[in-house]
Amino acid sequence: MRLVIEQEEFRELSSDTQKELLERFAGKHVLAGTKPRYQKKIPIRRPIDISEEQAKRLVHGLSDDHRRRLQLFARKNGRVRMKEILALTGEKDLRATTAFQSEVTRRLRRLIHNPDRVAQLIAWDIDATKWDDKKTTIVDGVYYVSPRTAAQLKTCLKGGKG
Repeated sequence: MRLVIEQEEFRELSSDTQKELLERFAGKHVLAGTKPRYQKKIPIRRPIDISEEQAKRLVHGLSDDHRRRLQLFARKNGRVRMKEILALTGEKDLRATTAFQSEVTRRLRRLIHNPDRVAQLIAWDIDATKWDDKKTTIVDGVYYVSPRTAAQLKTCLKGGKG
């Protein structure tokens, strides 16, 4: 008989079950390991929820511009127009938000232990995208975070004022 358990499936097992399986296969007593910091299956292309503690750790050490952008999400209940984000720093091009999104995503994935690299804090609402007349250039749209994340950011960033 051959039994195959993928790493992702193994992580979904209780810590007691993981320990028992390791002991059976190794033939000796195994110390209990630590659980990953994020146990739930992470949805692809949807923003995840973060806790208040995770929000504090996420914003710690961010640049003032990045903090102001996250404060905007907090003030607007998680939904922010592209033009509003660009207006904070005087940018004109959507690509200007790339550094912000990259930094926040990188921090998030380290914070929640996301080895699959699919977690994201901020998503783009495709249905709210506004195009130019030729349908070649995005002129506006909506970025969003989950409602729970927006609430945690509001708490963490002193009510989202800034």
